[in-house]
Amino acid sequence: MAQLYLDHNVARRVGELLQGGGHDVLASRDIQSERLSDDVLLLATVRFHRIFVTHNRGDFKLLHDAWVTWPAAFGIALPSHPGILVLDAGSPDTLAEIVADFLDAVHLDALLDAIFWWHRRDGWHRATGGGPWVPYQLSDDAERE
Repeated sequence: MAQLYLDHNVARRVGELLQGGGHDVLASRDIQSERLSDDVLLLATVRFHRIFVTHNRGDFKLLHDAWVTWPAAFGIALPSHPGILVLDAGSPDTLAEIVADFLDAVHLDALLDAIFWWHRRDGWHRATGGGPWVPYQLSDDAERE
């Protein structure tokens, strides 16, 4: 099971459902970090070794791109971030099921330094550092192993 860190904009019920499914869930509300800036939240996910779940696609795509592209430009190394899952709006039951199914289908190592976005009309997408969103089939991960 996965260790998750839920942004303040993710419904508490999503976390409860994921926790009920066996995942280890930490919500920003529970540790009074809901007022932290997005860059500090990304650092916290690395320190806590938890996959970040949010609805904030724009800001976290930008932070992800910077995290994976800037260090090489300066010849430095950062630890991998544990992964970012961005969700479109939906009912808590639907979102929890989408995340749980995704986590069941991928190897957690595939999430390292990766950002994935679930679009309610056409499913999962993945972006590489600095690149656009491209469709991502859950079977893509299994085919690579």
